Amino acid sequence: MTSTTRDTLSPHATGPRLLARLTAPLRQAGWAEGELWDETDEDDEPGTGSFYREFSRSNFHIGVTWNPADALLTVDDPTEHWDWDWDDSLPPLCPLDEPLTIDLSTHPTQGAKAEAARRAFAEAGLLDATRIHVPEQARDLRHDLVLLLWADTIHDAISRHRVGDDGSEAIKALGEDFSWRAGAGLRTYPLIVPDPVPSAAARGIAEWCWRRESDVEEWHFKIRDITMARANIAATRGVLPHVHPEGVDWPAVRLALTAPARRLADGSALSDVFEEVWVPILASIHRQIDLWQTADETLGPEAVLRLLTLHGSRTESVGEWWGSGWYETAARRAVARAAGNGSLPGAASVAFPDAERLADAAACHPDMLDDDTFAWLTEAIFEEESLRRDAQLPVPAAVTLPDWAAQDLLELLQPDTAEDPAEEARSGDSESADPRPGTRA
Repeated sequence: MTSTTRDTLSPHATGPRLLARLTAPLRQAGWAEGELWDETDEDDEPGTGSFYREFSRSNFHIGVTWNPADALLTVDDPTEHWDWDWDDSLPPLCPLDEPLTIDLSTHPTQGAKAEAARRAFAEAGLLDATRIHVPEQARDLRHDLVLLLWADTIHDAISRHRVGDDGSEAIKALGEDFSWRAGAGLRTYPLIVPDPVPSAAARGIAEWCWRRESDVEEWHFKIRDITMARANIAATRGVLPHVHPEGVDWPAVRLALTAPARRLADGSALSDVFEEVWVPILASIHRQIDLWQTADETLGPEAVLRLLTLHGSRTESVGEWWGSGWYETAARRAVARAAGNGSLPGAASVAFPDAERLADAAACHPDMLDDDTFAWLTEAIFEEESLRRDAQLPVPAAVTLPDWAAQDLLELLQPDTAEDPAEEARSGDSESADPRPGTRA
């Protein structure tokens, strides 16, 4: 097909191909796509109608509709009318509290439309691991939900890899410290679903094998925080291409983290930064990668990907940091807020006369900013987090467990303590019994 022919095709004719491009970030974030449906009715005008596809990940589901005529992309809940029979697992849920409508009509090119859709997915938390807020009336469910999440995701993946064996002995053989740290993500709140998200797993590898469990932390005093931040981003960026929905390419990860000539974005070599302790640091990185390779072989690639996603989603230095959808969203908000009130750093304004270009750099390549601008950005993102918490909004985005799901789970898991949410709202404090969607406990 020639370019001239492509240009003359109607938006509806190119709809399926554009929908595939718009939803590519979802697939990269571990969402499995279902069948494509052309929802054009017989009575519709020629060249009109919409296209629909469902996506699923860890028993969470979204329906994506693309209307080429209006250039509207809508993400909503496909499970509303599904029948659900209790089978000792979470019911099928949607990771959004409200439908997400993305108007792409003002973006002239397909590339611009795809980028706008990706940013909206990131802001809604769809490119990171799903997080669950438990409403106040179901607070007793938290422990049971943790067990369900483990059983539905990690335990199920291990059992399939080991053909029925629950893997308890294999996990025990990895050591008590491994078990405690690997499961730490399940002890955070809002609850993190151990989804298979390659970008989050890459942060988990960078945090575990480079930042915390290697010997790097012991020698942090040798370098400034801003240099360490650049090194963390460099480690994550180096690992990222080698983490896939099918699993981790550990030999490639090993090379990325232990190559003798590893450099930061400013060109400085890590061997020069850490000097005489670089060799023992490399040895400690090898040890941690050895541990995870053993886990990969005994627990299976999918279970390891889910464990690393859990780890990379909860850590204070990585989980809400570069490479996550939340970090990008917060960075863009911080730049827009400062540009609006005239508080951008002078050096940043000189280097980036266009605030949008600064936002792109802050979101994608903050380690290439000068030290003062990078330090300002770090504080500005922290302020964005504080503003959201002050507004009782979760950081990052989280879905509220629906009242019907909470009630059903309470009746099935804790029949002696389950109460009617409406009755509890009447008898208790109205603010705590009926929290707004997305609020933190």
